[in-house]
Amino acid sequence: MIDFADGIEKTLIGTLQSILKTQWKLNDLDISLMTSSYFIGIVSGTLLCAFYADQIGRAKTLLYSSLLAFLLLLWHSFAQSFEEILILRFCFGVIFGTTIPLGHIVISEIVPAKIRGQVMTIVATVFIVGKIYCTGLQMIFLDDYKSGNWRMLLIVNSIPLLLCFICSLIYLRESPRYYFTKQNYDQGFLELEHIGKVNNGTSYQLTDEQKQGILEQQQQINQEQQPIKTVQYLFSRQYFKFTLRIWIVFMLTSIIETTLYYLMPFWLGDSQKGFMAQMYMMLAELMAGIVVYFIIDSKKTGGRSKLVLLLSVLIFVTSVILIIFKDSFLVYGLTLISFLLKVMFTAEMVIMNENYTTQYRSMGVGMTQTVGKSMGVISPYFIYPMYSENPYSPFYLYASSMVVLAILSATLPFDMTQVELDNMEVYKQRQSKKSLVNNQ
Repeated sequence: MIDFADGIEKTLIGTLQSILKTQWKLNDLDISLMTSSYFIGIVSGTLLCAFYADQIGRAKTLLYSSLLAFLLLLWHSFAQSFEEILILRFCFGVIFGTTIPLGHIVISEIVPAKIRGQVMTIVATVFIVGKIYCTGLQMIFLDDYKSGNWRMLLIVNSIPLLLCFICSLIYLRESPRYYFTKQNYDQGFLELEHIGKVNNGTSYQLTDEQKQGILEQQQQINQEQQPIKTVQYLFSRQYFKFTLRIWIVFMLTSIIETTLYYLMPFWLGDSQKGFMAQMYMMLAELMAGIVVYFIIDSKKTGGRSKLVLLLSVLIFVTSVILIIFKDSFLVYGLTLISFLLKVMFTAEMVIMNENYTTQYRSMGVGMTQTVGKSMGVISPYFIYPMYSENPYSPFYLYASSMVVLAILSATLPFDMTQVELDNMEVYKQRQSKKSLVNNQ
């Protein structure tokens, strides 16, 4: 449900700004402030997730954050001034930012390596369904991108966050890996047996040999990992090259993603395309989710890193075509970019989640998300002026970003496709390969 709600929020960002700009007579600076305040909150929230979710637990963090996010989004619908909405956007961003990385973290820790990418793709597809849901509600409550009952739209769109809280309260449990990293082995074994019972439909009990094997593996992991609880771990010898590259990759992807959300209502509204054009783009993303499901765990594509490389090239080509053909290719181009960007972001999320060990996964994922989302803070101050000067100038930014992203994805140091999380042999092989390369 949290990814469903995230899809709703990403769709609301641009639409709310477009309507309030007209109804409240806001200028470009006001819109930039409203956008950046939300992303400042998101960055703050992902930082909180990075440093505290591993301490207090992912389930508790998601539970309380989803409740607060529901109340704050509901409050949005009663806002009477720009200043009030500005504060609400920041507060909502902080709370919602703590929840964004958690769904993928929990999923990555409880599913087998051979289907990890597929299951995470299903979660990502729920995000797209949320965008389709919100677009459908916009067609009901709004007249166009500049007028309509936006307050009722916000009220209805807050309901999924309430459902997320209720479902978390009833169903969500901490992952076994979380308990093992805390050396709470008895609780970890109980969670494993619960998962076995759910999967098999009958009672499931670990044997003493299985428990001993888990204990030995976890002790080996604990011995080989440095007991560092700060961001320094992400820049240790083991992860420096990966962290640096994945941070830049997420920054560039975030620039494309956030500006697409900001400007889509303006592109479509100013060209009189309407909500159906946006719905086509959402459906294209849904198709992208289906495509990713079938290719994300296959080594036939060359692994996830090479997939990101290919997608970068395709987005570059699409951006160049949009620059040349403009209005005549607008809907087709935005639809294609939405499709390709969704496949790319899903692949990047899987790469990020599976390359950090369980003990530091929340920190690694949270910090990467923080760095990526920080682009949402600064991009409004140059993307809106670019649009005002030339509506198609942002595609120059898209094309140049994809060139850099393609180079970085081609040089990611390791690909964990179909490899179990925290597999010590794999990490040893990686270090061995690095040594061989350095000695040649």
